[in-house]
Amino acid sequence: MTSKAAFASAADAGRRWLETLHAAAPVAFRAITVLPLRTHAPVDPPWLLLPEALADGSAEVSEISEGGSVPTLHVINRGSRNRVLNTTVLVRAHSTLEVPVSCVEQGRWQYNGRRFSSSAHSLYASMRLKKAAQVHASLRLGQSFSSDQVAIWSDLGERAKALKVKSAAMAGAFAARAPELDDYTAALAPGTDQVGALVYGGGAWWGMDVLASPRLFAAAWPRILSGYVLDALWRAPEGRPVETGMEGLTALLSASVEIFPSVGAGDDCRFTGSVVVGAALVVDDVVAHAMAFPAG
Repeated sequence: MTSKAAFASAADAGRRWLETLHAAAPVAFRAITVLPLRTHAPVDPPWLLLPEALADGSAEVSEISEGGSVPTLHVINRGSRNRVLNTTVLVRAHSTLEVPVSCVEQGRWQYNGRRFSSSAHSLYASMRLKKAAQVHASLRLGQSFSSDQVAIWSDLGERAKALKVKSAAMAGAFAARAPELDDYTAALAPGTDQVGALVYGGGAWWGMDVLASPRLFAAAWPRILSGYVLDALWRAPEGRPVETGMEGLTALLSASVEIFPSVGAGDDCRFTGSVVVGAALVVDDVVAHAMAFPAG
């Protein structure tokens, strides 16, 4: 299969699977409403999330060197600053990758060993939207999966100030609001057979995340949800959604798609529409992870 044909196959597989999703009854807690997403075509590929792979010793994440590299980490499938991945990556068994990341702790540098652990939290959802757009723009220019590091540090500083957190490091904000995060996590726990979620802050749609299987989604959801919760805590949205929840998904399915070679296995699909932007990693015709956010 040619590269062009392979890319087309990935896009078609992604769209077909997304078309199988349907929303269940909404679950609301304080400022956030979640519409669980299920599918009539479930799959369960034998993949592990990074925290699971690190826990059982089958993966290792490390600095490139003692000098460090803010935008790159070394991942082995068999630190000094906290970072978040710039795109979803699937690392094949018995392989090694250099993965693109963004730093979420400006100015801190102390070498404490090359190996990294995994955080229990995700980047603010609103910042994931911005980072997805930055990475797409970089890819369009024929460059790497790069984000705007200065903009990320600036956004973290603004949010820390709004939350009255002394440190601009992302970990400080999560630590300061840990009781509220725990409350949201308990109230919005994933349901049986749930593979994704449409998330609303007040009455506005804030984003969508879908993983390949209920097992993978249940493992990833607390971390993903944490980013939406931090947004809710500093933005304090009001109201409840009045739409059915499928409008964002419908917009995603009608959006134009550009496909790029992934950092690891599979193809990286980038969606752009008038009201929605998003990305999906498609591996062996399976949507490993899809995310979408309102455009603008």
